[in-house]
Amino acid sequence: MFIQPMLMTERPDPFNDNDYLFEPLIDGHRLQLTMTAGKVRLLSRHGYDVTRQYPELHNVPLRRPADVVLDGEVAFLDPLTGQADFDRLQQRYRMTKTPRIRDAKTAMPVVYFIFDILHYNGLDVRDKPLYTRKRLLKALLEDNAHFKQMGYVEGSGIAFYNAAKQFGLEGIAGKRKESRYSEGRSEGWVKIPAK
Repeated sequence: MFIQPMLMTERPDPFNDNDYLFEPLIDGHRLQLTMTAGKVRLLSRHGYDVTRQYPELHNVPLRRPADVVLDGEVAFLDPLTGQADFDRLQQRYRMTKTPRIRDAKTAMPVVYFIFDILHYNGLDVRDKPLYTRKRLLKALLEDNAHFKQMGYVEGSGIAFYNAAKQFGLEGIAGKRKESRYSEGRSEGWVKIPAK
């Protein structure tokens, strides 16, 4: 099952607002993960199956067995700087030969930064507020080397934006705590690129 992703509207300047969560923008690829009866399927932003590309993402660290649809960003993190390296991720994405993909799993491992849960055990939770979905995700997913819940701060967008710029990130995302997950572009999620 592929769900059209919710997309952000661009906003030029950072802001503070207690009705918003602020997350870092990761320089990677949007990725939707579906797990049904223990079987994982990975889909790109446009619905292309990329399951084969990222074998290290086939074992989802859930605290209890569940069928889920997750939304996030896959990235390659430079082991020396900790920063996302989009060119290296592109190398992984373009690999077609199974032996190269298998070797890259160890030599160039990716991390899946998960920022939302869309389905849980057959229930569509997109109509729940973002804050509720984040709590469900936190209760369900255990972080490890390949799976990380996207960190966020509440309300303090300007300070978070400045910290993101200092760390060399793309910018930040501002998401209304009460936003429902809707397909396509939304005013409820905004992107503030670093300048």
